[in-house]
Amino acid sequence: MKDEGPGLFPFKDVRDGQKEFMDDSERAFSQGKVLLAHAPTGIGKTAAVLTSAVKSKTENKKIFFLTSKQSQHRIAIDTVQSMSSSINAIDIIAKQHMCPREESKLPYPVFEKFCSEKGKQYCNLYNRKMKDVSNQLKEDTLHVHEIVEMCSSKNVCPHKAALETGKYADIIVCDYNYIFSDIRDQILEQLGLAIDDCLVIVDEAHNLPDRVRGHLEETISTQVLQEAHGLLNMSDPSLASFIKRLVMEFEELDIQEQPIEKEFLDGIVDDALKGGLIHGKEFDTLLKELEQAASRLVEDDPAASAPWRVFSFFTKWNNEGPEIFRGYRPNPPTFQVGLLDPAYMTGDIFSQISGAVLMSGTLHPGEMYADLLGIDRPMIKRYDSPFPEKNRKMISVNNLTTSYKERGLHMYQAFANSISDVANNVQGNVAVFFPSYNLMEKVSNRLELVHLDKDLILEDRRYSKWEKERLVDSLKRSENNVLMGVQGGSLSEGVDYEDNILSVVIIAGIPFPPPSIELDSLQDYYTEKFGEQKGFDYARVYPALNRVQQAAGRCIRSKYDKGLIVLMDKRFNYDMYKNKMPDDFDYDIADDLRSECEEFF
Repeated sequence: MKDEGPGLFPFKDVRDGQKEFMDDSERAFSQGKVLLAHAPTGIGKTAAVLTSAVKSKTENKKIFFLTSKQSQHRIAIDTVQSMSSSINAIDIIAKQHMCPREESKLPYPVFEKFCSEKGKQYCNLYNRKMKDVSNQLKEDTLHVHEIVEMCSSKNVCPHKAALETGKYADIIVCDYNYIFSDIRDQILEQLGLAIDDCLVIVDEAHNLPDRVRGHLEETISTQVLQEAHGLLNMSDPSLASFIKRLVMEFEELDIQEQPIEKEFLDGIVDDALKGGLIHGKEFDTLLKELEQAASRLVEDDPAASAPWRVFSFFTKWNNEGPEIFRGYRPNPPTFQVGLLDPAYMTGDIFSQISGAVLMSGTLHPGEMYADLLGIDRPMIKRYDSPFPEKNRKMISVNNLTTSYKERGLHMYQAFANSISDVANNVQGNVAVFFPSYNLMEKVSNRLELVHLDKDLILEDRRYSKWEKERLVDSLKRSENNVLMGVQGGSLSEGVDYEDNILSVVIIAGIPFPPPSIELDSLQDYYTEKFGEQKGFDYARVYPALNRVQQAAGRCIRSKYDKGLIVLMDKRFNYDMYKNKMPDDFDYDIADDLRSECEEFF
């Protein structure tokens, strides 16, 4: 076990709540347990958990810091750089995103094929330069962009160099999928590790169940098939014939949206195989031919991806088990496959690793995440915010709702009136987060009919990462804006509004997931596994309340910030929802929004 030594914890003082989190994390790592930590912004989670992991790490163990955010990659590497000089980390992102070659722009599966088959011809993977780079990375903890720059200058594969160095590093900072996907075994083999050699930190862990589910999601529609047929028609007539027959089978379907069994589509495929140029051919053989043809097409033109999408869909369709969701919806005819139960992929991992800390400011309730991820006998802890309570005020209203039954022009106008009442009576920027873009647009149209002293900025679902950064920069330059976005979007979860650039966050409605056959199947699955109440809460209620908490958390980002959070939906006052919020998510009904704003600020 490493000695703590001078400079291991990277800061002079330990914050309120941070010492408790450090002690709990160390106990989890040293005793092979899993800690589920509901730890608010400001507690200093990254420094605390990395210090604890290093103190608990034995010589044969490796620390994996898993995060999906580039910003958190930077924070983790900055933290390691501030620790004892004997501690080393390597920063790794997806191989394709680290690759400096032009082929990195190819679709992922085709890039993978290029990399494995031709990469050794073009990249200096095993020469002296690779060894030199690896030796330098052993000495210096660098950010991933610095690793890419160094390797590119020497014509060395950055991903390979990072993995080679990872064999000697204490900490590997990487994405969730390095542990929680089918590439795990390949990565661990390259690092010379077994799964029980791993100490795992999962950052923003509330995202993990959905991320794991996403690995198996795929759809196929008549439009994709028709596009694939057009691309294959000249190069591979037999495959084109099969695709055309599949389109005909799809178009003859006369059924409503519904969950289906695997055999339903398998039967359609069998019927499509009974004629044309592929009569008598086995589907597995056809699938291999489709993979080869799709690869050739997309290598020539990355936009020609439809045949590959067809191939990808059928490979995922072949997964079996009660955890797999399969569905059909018409207009246009579309088949869907997905994963209902993330524990299908995570349960065995958590039972084998040497210890883990899952942390988030909204990991609530911990029992739900333990259930969803298949974690047996976890440590579940909640930590208090270190920020002064007087700097944050939360209030709710009792006259507004985004409930489907009560939507209409009158309600949209009432929302617009209340938003303007808040915005016109506070100094600084105001953010308003809605359950959907449609609702945001309805209310923004009504805002044109009221007096609003601030400039209105609407999130666009087509925004690039650069455009979102530019939007946030505009809030820093001016304090006279009303930003309107959606709950669950990057502006309500992925952006850190530093330096108190938001004075008020308004949560305009509860973002319950829209009705769908997949949601119904998810609730049925959870009901069967956990009981009726948990089935309803896990599928519908807690995912919505988590998005509310994430959006509300945009307001206060440091102990110096001051902010007002307004919950604009009367359903927030119902016990069935209020009692499911964390203990520190406390609010009272406001009778007069204007006076509440004036009094607080």
